[in-house]
Amino acid sequence: MRIATNMSALIACNQLRKNDKSVAKSLERLSSGYKINSAEDNPVGSSISNKMKTQLRGLERANQNASDGISVVETAEGALKEITAMLQRIRELAVQGATDTYSDDDRISIMNEISQLETEIDRISNDTEFNTKSLLNGDLSRNSYTNRSGISVTYTSSNVKSGVYYLGVSAATKSELSTTGAMSTITESGTISINGTSVTVKAGDTFDDVYEKLKDAGDRVDVTISKSGTTGLSMTSNYPGTSYPIQIEASSPELAAQLGINGATYTPGKDAVALADEINMGGSGFSSSATFTSNGNDITVKASGGFEMQIRIDEGTIDENGPYRVQCYILDSGTMTIQLGANTGQEMEIELPEVTCKAMKLDKINAYTSGGCQKAISLCDNALSYINKARSRIGAYENRLESAISSLNATEENLTSALSRIEDVDMAKEMTEYTTQNVLSQAATSMLSQANQQPEKVLQLLQ
Repeated sequence: MRIATNMSALIACNQLRKNDKSVAKSLERLSSGYKINSAEDNPVGSSISNKMKTQLRGLERANQNASDGISVVETAEGALKEITAMLQRIRELAVQGATDTYSDDDRISIMNEISQLETEIDRISNDTEFNTKSLLNGDLSRNSYTNRSGISVTYTSSNVKSGVYYLGVSAATKSELSTTGAMSTITESGTISINGTSVTVKAGDTFDDVYEKLKDAGDRVDVTISKSGTTGLSMTSNYPGTSYPIQIEASSPELAAQLGINGATYTPGKDAVALADEINMGGSGFSSSATFTSNGNDITVKASGGFEMQIRIDEGTIDENGPYRVQCYILDSGTMTIQLGANTGQEMEIELPEVTCKAMKLDKINAYTSGGCQKAISLCDNALSYINKARSRIGAYENRLESAISSLNATEENLTSALSRIEDVDMAKEMTEYTTQNVLSQAATSMLSQANQQPEKVLQLLQ
């Protein structure tokens, strides 16, 4: 028996310390409701739960962003609804003034009302805002310009990023753009793709045959097909009030040459221009295909990288020697970006049209004559079609945002459930653990008291 070292007391003390620590941890879990209160409780679980919390906060904010986006498009749609009503009234007035039963004074009154409606349309276009951001004045529609007079660029794609693109445009002579040698009968078989719709061409088909096939395809893709004699075919977009590219590709160069696409034809009385074989973007080239129809100057370029540009080359002075270097500036303020996720790149772009009278060509209305009223009817029809397409696109935006909110809610619900399983404490199980550790702590306290009394028994031997 020893009195210098009381091993029983040391063992009981250590066990009591462990039990007290377990009781403290259990109390912490019960009081907080979490089984992970610090990284030492579960290092891996703590790391996972922190990442989940980051995602959850991002999802909550993205959900609110989507709701704000819906508010934006609803604001724009409400304004477009009012503009539609005014356009219908302008058209009604134009129909009224088109008949010769009205005098010049009557048409002056009609024009006065039309002018007031046009002023109100411009006011709505310029004053429709959301959080001080103008929605319908053109700030949220893409724009572009060039650095050379006589050449204008119309940017129609929603995928081209902001920046400066260098377009090689070289001079061409009449002989280079000659249409001589064109055939009235196709000798090459293959396929033609027009805006994604494929048409099969067989050897021996005439231009009339190809024309009918393309016309049928064009009806489905809003493209008008017309014959240019025996020299080729001409394609024109049917979208009024704006510019849309017509993508035409042939399966072989020979077929393309015979059909007059992916090449150039000369238009008498116009300055001849030709698109360079390659467009350089930031120093790296990409292959392209282009169309140059015999009844206009539109050239559509499709890059192999996947984005589209439509370039319109107007009449201008081009020297005999080339090539030229034309800078095409794509302005940065083309769309409104809505962040729809917790991570980078999870976004959507909203593009809203400019609905000023100038943009819709309503500033050209002249209702002082019967002929002017007839033209006004056509202008109103084009403007209404333009607005209807814009409202349709806005409706699609709203439906997409509604779907995004539903998806975000489901993701947030599932992520919250997963986080709860990792982080939240099972109260029943933890209460059982607390009771066990508390009883053990009390037992260890009692045993420590007994162990401290053992040296006193040795003292009795010394009496």
